[in-house]
Amino acid sequence: MGTYCDDAAVDSSARMIDEGCTIQLRDNENYLNPEVRPVSKMLVEFDDLSYSVCYSKGNSKKILEDVTGCFRPQRLTVIVGPSGAGKTTLLRIVSTLKSNNIKGSITVNGTEWNGRAFRKQTCFLPQEFALSPLLTTRETLYIAARLKMRGIYERRAFYLIVTEIAESLGLTNCLDTMVENLSGGERKRLAIGIEIITRPCLLLLDEPTSGLDSTSSYQVICLLHKIARGGCTVACAIHQPSSRMISQFDDLLVMHEGKSYYYGAWEDVLSTFNDANYACPQFYNICEFVLEVVTRERGGDLNHLYKINREKYLKWKTHFEHPTMGADVIVSKLDNLGNKPARSRLWQEQKILFLKAMICIKRDNTLTKLRFAAHVVVAFLLGIVFYNSGISASRVNSNIACIFFILLFLYFSNSMPAVQVFPIEAAVFVREYLNNWYHLRSYYSVKIISDLPLQILSPSIFIAITYYLTGQPMECFRFFRTWLICVLTTILGQSSGMLVGVTFSTDMGVFLIPAVNMPMILFAGFFLKFSEVTFYLQPLCAISFFRYAFEGILQSIYDGNREKLQCDEIYCQLRSPKKILEVMDMPTMSYYMTVLGLCIWIICLQVCTYLILKWKVYIAKR
Repeated sequence: MGTYCDDAAVDSSARMIDEGCTIQLRDNENYLNPEVRPVSKMLVEFDDLSYSVCYSKGNSKKILEDVTGCFRPQRLTVIVGPSGAGKTTLLRIVSTLKSNNIKGSITVNGTEWNGRAFRKQTCFLPQEFALSPLLTTRETLYIAARLKMRGIYERRAFYLIVTEIAESLGLTNCLDTMVENLSGGERKRLAIGIEIITRPCLLLLDEPTSGLDSTSSYQVICLLHKIARGGCTVACAIHQPSSRMISQFDDLLVMHEGKSYYYGAWEDVLSTFNDANYACPQFYNICEFVLEVVTRERGGDLNHLYKINREKYLKWKTHFEHPTMGADVIVSKLDNLGNKPARSRLWQEQKILFLKAMICIKRDNTLTKLRFAAHVVVAFLLGIVFYNSGISASRVNSNIACIFFILLFLYFSNSMPAVQVFPIEAAVFVREYLNNWYHLRSYYSVKIISDLPLQILSPSIFIAITYYLTGQPMECFRFFRTWLICVLTTILGQSSGMLVGVTFSTDMGVFLIPAVNMPMILFAGFFLKFSEVTFYLQPLCAISFFRYAFEGILQSIYDGNREKLQCDEIYCQLRSPKKILEVMDMPTMSYYMTVLGLCIWIICLQVCTYLILKWKVYIAKR
C-alpha cells in the first residue's frame, strides 16, 4: 500500500512533521487492521462496587452503592442516568483515577484487578478534554504517537500511523488545521484518535457527545462502535442519547443515585423492564423511558426492578467467556516492545516535548510575539521619555524612577501573560500525564529549558535599547551587571505567573499577581528608604525580591569608581555616584548578594510550581 504525505506550508519548527514522504508498506503492515495487529481482549467485571466521599466533621456521602456490571470486549457499553447518578465516578474508579474509599471487587479477565498494570492498558477521556490549541491535527497525532508508541523507532512509521488514524476518524481534510480552529465534533474525534494510537484494551469516555449537535454526536458514537468491533472494550457515559444513536449500542448500564438498576445487552432492556411491570410505550425513545422509570416519573417498585436485574445478571454472567490472557500478562508483553532503559526513555520524552514546546512558542501570540513587541516598544518609549537622564546630575531622581519602572515592566509583562496562558497548558499536562504519556520531570525540565531563550532575548533587547538611549555609563561590566539583574527579574516574573496560574484560576491569578506584589514593591527602597522602615516591618524588606533587583541595578550603575555626573545647572547636589547611593541608603549588601537573593527566589518558585503540579496529579487520581 502506498501512502503519500503532501508538503505543507507550515512553520519551520514543524517541518519534520509535515515533510513530504513516501512510504511503501505491504498490506499486512496496516497498523490499524485488527486482523493484523489484534487488540488483547479485556473483560472488566465489577461487583458490589461502593464509593463514598468523606467531608469535614466525620460526614460522608455515598456516591456509588453496590454497583454491579461489566464492560465486555468488542462491545460498546453505554452508561445512562440523570446528573449525579455516579456515571463519571464509576468510570474514574475503573480507570484507577480514584483509589480511596472504595469497596467491592473488580476483576479483569476473571483474575484479580491489578490497578497499576491495568492502568497502562486503559485510556480515560474526561468530558472536558484539554488539547494544545497551537498544534495542528497532524502535529497533535504525530506527537502523541511519538510519546506513546515506545516500540517503534522509524519516523516514517509514525507518518503512516497518523495518516491511517486520520482516515479512520474522518480528519483527513483538517490535518493542517490548528486545534483551536476545529469544530466541536472534530475536536472530540481528535481526542479519541490520540488515545487509540496505542490500541488500548479498554477505552472509557465521559459524555463524549456533550456540546455536539446530533450529526456530530452520531458520528462519534459510530466511531466508538467501530473501535469496539476492532476488539477494544469501550464504555462511555451519555446524558441524553437520541433514537438514532441508540442503534449503535451493544450493552446498557442504567444508573441513578449511585445504584445500577439494569445491566445487560441492549436487546434485553425492554423484557427486563416488562418483568418489573414497566411497559415502554410504542415508538418511544427507550433511553428516555428507562430514565423516567429510575427517576420515579412512572411510579412502580424500583426495588423490584433492582432485584430482577441482579438475578438476571448473575445468571447471564455465568455464560461469559473469559479471554485467555490476564491483564498483567498483556501489560508485560506490551512493555517489552519498548523496553528501553529509563534514562533513554526520559531522553526520548524530552526530545518530543521540546519539539512540541518550540512549535507552540513560535505560534504563541501572547507569550512570544506580543511580549517581544511590547519589550521593544516600551524600550524606545523609555528612551524618549528619559533620554540621557543617566549622565545628568540634575535628573538623578528621574533616572532612578526610570530604573524602578524598568523592573516593574519586566516583572509584570512576563508574569501576567503566564497567568493567562499556563492554566491551559497545565490542564493539557494533567490529562497527558494521567494517560501515561510521559513523566513529570521530563515535562518540567523541558518547560524550563524551552522558556529560557525568550526569557533571555526579550530583556536583552529591552535593556540594550533602554540602557543606550537613557545615557547610562557605557562600561561593559556595568552593562553586564544591569543585564543580569534584568534577566533574573524576567525569569522571576514568569516563574511567579506560572506558580499562580497552576494554583488558581485565570481570574483569580490576574487579581493575585498585583495584590501580592504590592508589599514587595512598597518595601523595595524606592518609595521608602530602608532607614525609615519601622523595625517590625524590616523583615518585609529582607524578602522583597524587588529590593534585591532595585539595589542590584543601582549598584551596577552608580557603585565603583565612576566619574562624577554632568551638571547642566548652576549647582547640582547629586553629582557624586557615591552620594547618590548614600541618599538611597545603599548599599545594604553586596551586588552578588542581590543576585543570590533573586536566584533563591526563582528556585523556590520553580520548586513550588513543580510540587503544585505533582499535587494536582495526585488530587486527580483520588
